[in-house]
Order: sequence, then C-alpha cells, then structure tokens
Amino acid sequence: MALNVNRAVADPFYRYKMPKLSAKVEGKGNGIKTVISNMSDIAKALERPPMYPTKYFGCELGAQTNFDAKNERYIVNGEHDANKLQDILDGFIKKFVLCKSCENPETQLFVYKNSIKSKCKACGCSFDIDLRHKLSTYIIKNPPKIDVDFSKAEAKNGKKTSGADAAAAADVIHNSDKGSSNDDDDDDWEPEPVEPNGMLSTGMGKLVLDKDLEKSEEQRLDMLHNFFLKAKDEGRISDAKGQTILRDEAERLELKQKASLLLANVLFDDKIVSEKQISKNRNLLLRFVMNDKKAQRYLLGGIEQVIHKYESELLPRTAHIIKALYDDEVCIEESILAWGEKPSSKYVTKSFAKKIIEKAQPVLTWLKEAEEETEDESDDEIAFGEDVKESEFLRQQKEKAAREEQQKAAAAAKTTNGTAHVDDDEDLDIDDI
Repeated sequence: MALNVNRAVADPFYRYKMPKLSAKVEGKGNGIKTVISNMSDIAKALERPPMYPTKYFGCELGAQTNFDAKNERYIVNGEHDANKLQDILDGFIKKFVLCKSCENPETQLFVYKNSIKSKCKACGCSFDIDLRHKLSTYIIKNPPKIDVDFSKAEAKNGKKTSGADAAAAADVIHNSDKGSSNDDDDDDWEPEPVEPNGMLSTGMGKLVLDKDLEKSEEQRLDMLHNFFLKAKDEGRISDAKGQTILRDEAERLELKQKASLLLANVLFDDKIVSEKQISKNRNLLLRFVMNDKKAQRYLLGGIEQVIHKYESELLPRTAHIIKALYDDEVCIEESILAWGEKPSSKYVTKSFAKKIIEKAQPVLTWLKEAEEETEDESDDEIAFGEDVKESEFLRQQKEKAAREEQQKAAAAAKTTNGTAHVDDDEDLDIDDI
C-alpha cells in the first residue's frame, strides 16, 4: 500500500508516494528488536540514506539502532509497533525532507561547515536544517554519499560563501557532474551538449538513456512530470520547438503514451477547462495522441483526474469538455465511445468515473446517433453511385445507336443522289470532326 509522503495532504492523487512502513519483531527478552523490512524502499522514495530515518527512530525512542546495508536490515532495539513508527516517520519527513516553502519532498541535503543546508528542486527555496535535533549531529558526521564542496563554489564566484550565498553555491555544485548522489533526478530543461551532427557528445546519449531507463516507471513518470511543469513555467509549451522537445523527452523515457495523462494534469490544472484551452493546446496534444487510441485513453484518464480535482466547477461541464476534444480531433469518436462504455477505477474511483460518464451522456449519445446516420448515408451513397453508373452506360449505348442510324441514313442517301451525297458527306465529316 502506498501512502502520501506528506500525510497531511489528503489528496488521493498526490504524486509523492512512499510504501507503508513494515516492521517485524524478532528475538525475546533483552534481545528483542524491531526490523524495518522495507526501509530501503521508504528511503528511496524520500531520497534520503536509509540510515537517517532509522537513526531518527532511535533518537525519538531512546533506543539503539543497527544497520546492515548489505543485507538491507535496519534495526531498532526493542519492540515497536509499525503504526507508531509510521507516525514517528512523519516527524522525520517534516523536519528533514519537506520544503519549508512549498512543502514538497523534492529537497536535497548538503553538509557545509557544521551546518546542514536544504535546497528544494521544486520551488528553489533554500533553508537551514535545525541543528538542535540529535539526528543533525549524525548527518554532519555522516553526510550524504557525495558531499558538496562549497570551496569550489567560493572559488568560482571569487568570494567567500556564507549565509544566503550557500544556497547559490549549492546550485553551482548541484548542476555539475560532481553533485550529490540524487542528481539522477535532475531534469534541467537545457539539452545536453551536442556535436555538429546534432547527436549527443560521444557516448553521452547512451549513458543518459541507460541511466534513466534503469529507474522504475513511477520515478520516470515523476521526472517527466517535473519536465513538463518546468516547460510550462518557462513558457516553452506553446512553440513548436518546445513541443518537440517535450515529445522527445517522453520517447526517451519510454513514456510517450502515458505522457498524455501527465499533460492533462499540467495543461488543465485549473478550475476552468474550456474549449478555448483545448484548442490552444491542440497541437501539443496531437504530438502525443494522434493515431494512438491508447494514448487518447490515457488523456481521457487525465481529464477524469482534473475533473475530480475541481469537481464542483468541472463536473457539470464534462460534456462540453469531451465535445471539445472531439471537435478539435484530439480524441477520435471510437476512443470516446470506448471510454464511455464502462467506468474504470484506473484514474479515479469507479463511482466518480461513473458520474463523469453520466454527465457526458449527451455527447456520447450524439456521437452514437451520428455514427448510425453515417452508416445509413454511406449505404445510400453506394446505391446512388451504382444508379449513376448504370444510367451513364445506358446513355452511351443510346448515343452509339443514334450515331449508327445516322451513318446508315447517310450511306443510303449517297447511293441515290450525288449532290445529296456530297452535302450529306460534308455534313457527316463536320459532325465527325
């Protein structure tokens, strides 16, 4: 079962998820201990070394902790309930993971001169971690895998780094190849350096591709979602070049079909999804869904999520939204009708999906009737075409017979009257010409 990283957020579609903590009690008497069996997975979701939350449990519970990273065993001495540990984990997330500005868990820790800096990759906020907690001492002594060398940033800027400048220094290092181990998720909009032939620098393309494709689909979806958000913030989704880059990034991450689901949430993250907005983003959407029914289904799933998010404003307008997708040829008739046949729980709850389809019934009924009429008209057109072909054939036959009769009459006149023959002959020649 997946939980929201920030459990204060009740939104079921909150995209930052983590596994529910699983704990197993082992041993008896003084040797009793609690093993957190999925600590590695939790730490991966939080982008923190698994020793940090484990040590945090020890600090909060006044218990000793042990780590066996090789066998992925993270132990807290004593008997502890999984639900209690989950609540304690919320404290760790609030103090050492969430951004103090946007409350997103996209932060990165840097140790610098006996202080811990946190930089948010989502909003850019930089802040200091409270050093009063015992875990802070442990983090300073055991910094993230690759620590930030602020002296390099100082040298680059030609001055000492202190206070607010530390965050800027962190950026300098973070954006280089010598940043923290969490640089795997860096999704800068700027493309990699290219050679004159337009290809990535020697070997770089394959390295980048292999590196990202090793990640889970969920991680790649997060990367692509952040990529889309950044493109939107920078105004790069309205020009052809920017749209091509978005599509290429989706293809690189092998997420082109599912990208339309993310696009719906990025483009229409508003209380008003109007026909005008759909028309405005038509070209971008078509780059992902044209001639691809599965991609169109993902797009409709994304629309379901947006409607769910702004239910009171958008649910009554469902039919207008679906009609606009059809009118702009973003979703074809077949895809829309297939979507309307059966509510799905894949994107929203099944009960809410049923509500959406009920609201869309006017346009679904209209499409079905239009399809039936088209079939009838098609049959009529075929019959009409055959009639035309037949009448044309008869007309040609009649004209041929008339010409033959005229030629016979001319020949008869030629034998009986020379003058008439000449005149008729001349007339025949003119007619023939």
